[in-house]
Parts: sequence; C-alpha cells; structure tokens
Amino acid sequence: MAAFVTGIAPTRDVETLEKTLDGISGIDRSKFIVLTSADRDDDHDDSFINFVHAGGDDNMITGDPGTRVPGIGIASESLGYLSHPHFIQRVGNLPIPEDEADNYNDAIDEGRAVVAYPADGNGAAIEAAFRSAGLAHVKTF
Repeated sequence: MAAFVTGIAPTRDVETLEKTLDGISGIDRSKFIVLTSADRDDDHDDSFINFVHAGGDDNMITGDPGTRVPGIGIASESLGYLSHPHFIQRVGNLPIPEDEADNYNDAIDEGRAVVAYPADGNGAAIEAAFRSAGLAHVKTF
C-alpha cells in the first residue's frame, strides 16, 4: 500500500481549505484527499480538492472528484474500506494504525478535516510543507 502524509486542518470550510492547500508550493494539488463530515454540496464538487464525505451516503473513497464512480480515479488503487465501522465512516483505508486513527476520527467528528497526500518518496518534504501550512498532527503512514 502506498504511503500517505496526513494532517489535520482546523476547519472543514471549503474556501479556507482551498486557500490553505493551494498555498503549498511544489505539490500537485490534484492529489489532495480531504476527509470531512460536511454534507456534500456544489462547493465540494467544484473544488480542486478530492473530498471524501465521511459518515454520509457519499463516503466511498474514489479519488475522482467528477464522477464519484468507485474504482475510477487516481486514489482508488490505494484507498477503500476496512472492516472496522469507524474506519469506514472516517479514515477509509488510509494506512493509519488503529491507535492513531482515533485522533483523525475525533478531528472529523469535531468539524475539522483530515488532509492526505501520497508521499511518493518525499514524505519529509511534504510533512514540512503541511506543518508550514498550519496542519496539525502531521505524520506519514
């Protein structure tokens, strides 16, 4: 399974997330995956961010912001479902150990968002960029 850099954004607001993530230089913004408890709306659909709406009817992690068709998109090979119900509702199949997943699940439940980005061999640089952008609990899994 591919490694991902993850971090917690202080908000789930689409406009704020776009400003925060678009400000990170040297990263392909089409590869961002953001897990949120927000209901899906046009702002999410129109964003460059690949949103996953954890816990709702639209909680399949596909990586395809346009069609939302399972199995199609850049992240579909790496993300999916685990059997643990809280994982299904929140962090999907991101390679986050169960003891760490609770931090991310709690953040989503509290109205923050989890940002994930494929490490592609440069996890340390992406971690530093995430921290500079104001994301918390930044780690590579």
